Amino acid sequence: MSTQHVLIVEDSQIYRRLLSRMLAQWGYHVSEAENGIAALAILENHPVSMVISDWEMPEMDGLTLCREIRSRQFDHYIYLILLTAREDPGDLTLGFDAGADDFLSKPVEQSELRARLHAGTRILSLQATLSARNARLSEALRQIEQDLEVAARIQLSVLPSHQLRYQDYFSDWIFLPSSWVSGDVFNVFPLDNHLGFYCVDVSGHGVGAAMMSLAVARQFLHGRAVERFLFTGDNEVASPAEVVRILNGRFCSDEAEIVSYFTMIYGVIDLATGEGKLCQAGHPTPFIVTPAGEVRTVGAGGAPVGLMPDLAWTDVEFSLASGERLCLFSDGITECENPDGEQFGQARLQRWLQDGARLAVDILLPQFAQHLIRWRSGEQGEQQAMADDVSLLVIERTGEK
Repeated sequence: MSTQHVLIVEDSQIYRRLLSRMLAQWGYHVSEAENGIAALAILENHPVSMVISDWEMPEMDGLTLCREIRSRQFDHYIYLILLTAREDPGDLTLGFDAGADDFLSKPVEQSELRARLHAGTRILSLQATLSARNARLSEALRQIEQDLEVAARIQLSVLPSHQLRYQDYFSDWIFLPSSWVSGDVFNVFPLDNHLGFYCVDVSGHGVGAAMMSLAVARQFLHGRAVERFLFTGDNEVASPAEVVRILNGRFCSDEAEIVSYFTMIYGVIDLATGEGKLCQAGHPTPFIVTPAGEVRTVGAGGAPVGLMPDLAWTDVEFSLASGERLCLFSDGITECENPDGEQFGQARLQRWLQDGARLAVDILLPQFAQHLIRWRSGEQGEQQAMADDVSLLVIERTGEK
């Protein structure tokens, strides 16, 4: 055990010296102060681990000294013992409230003083061990947060750019992860004479869901550039339902326990005609908003991907006229609860996008994001994190520019 540095605070010089000699004989390093003010000056400049202070002292009594020590930010814990002739339980309560750890009655008996110092030493040793472990935990947490920041940047890098334009089509999006990383992923990309798009929502949250979402995004990249399963053997754009079937075969485990699954929508739009097809696999039903604010839904339901092998899905055809917007979203929006537990719902989402049909997409979406954040937190409440990942992708056919 390393030598503890004990500060004795006592206005009686004789009694102070008596205590100091006893402690020195027991192997403690001892400093002395005649009142609380002198004691604080020593504490600011020396690594004192324990303080034995009289209660009744001029200038600053022991109770005030305890409060001052506890209010100051020392880099280690200081064990406080109050010396007092008081026996009233109310006085002891005052001492504990002020920050004292223990009490000794005056006059002090040597055996009792030694026992209390040993108890203080054990507590300080435990405190030092706890502080060291907390420091290691803090460092580990800092490293985890740094890794999550990198993971979040990687995940953002696979999302499309904001305000993307492909010929007569414009897209923009909002993305509000519930934590550092998200199980939501989406993209818009040229596919020969078509525009391809997908939205994916992996079950669960956190790193596992985020890694799965990146794995799905990687499949779409390979499907375009390497294996080209987004195309048929005749180099035509493949049926979205067939693409979903292929993905299900790759992500559906043959084992009894399913590791993960995801909902998704994959579709294509003919850049020249606006005719499109999409496949809905458990994802919320998308809808089209016209310039006049009318809404029509597009989808046929379907099971999520990765639940069971040998499932089949169907394509749904749609047409996107000039000025119309295809809106694809995750259930993090519709299931977003306000402080009263009320869900935002699809009706509110549709009404919001209907009311903003005349606004530019890149102006409307940031406004909607702020509206959803206020809904989640309450008009006057502190901003709350989303309970689930939120994503909204809008593709507009703008016509000739």
